[in-house]
Amino acid sequence: MTVPVIVLIILLVLIIIFFKDFNAFVYSVVMIDIFLRIVTYLKTYIIKDSAFGFLNFIPESIPAIIKSFDLGMFIDIIMFLYIVVYIIFLGLMASKFINRKF
Repeated sequence: MTVPVIVLIILLVLIIIFFKDFNAFVYSVVMIDIFLRIVTYLKTYIIKDSAFGFLNFIPESIPAIIKSFDLGMFIDIIMFLYIVVYIIFLGLMASKFINRKF
């Protein structure tokens, strides 16, 4: 396994151990993915200098980490679970938006 996969798995396990909540797991997956996408955007369009060369070792997103392995059908199952996590996140955000006080 590569380092990004190991770091991602350790982060998710620590979140599950400390928070013991499925919502925390969903929020953490989405936060990690959004963070990776922001860093990718910054290193692509804003920071073009080689002074921040360590940013090249950060993966693009969670799907990029998953697709870096050639596991056949297992990748499709993990990507389906990834989409389900995003659907649950959308449901959580919609319910919080609807239930907020004006």
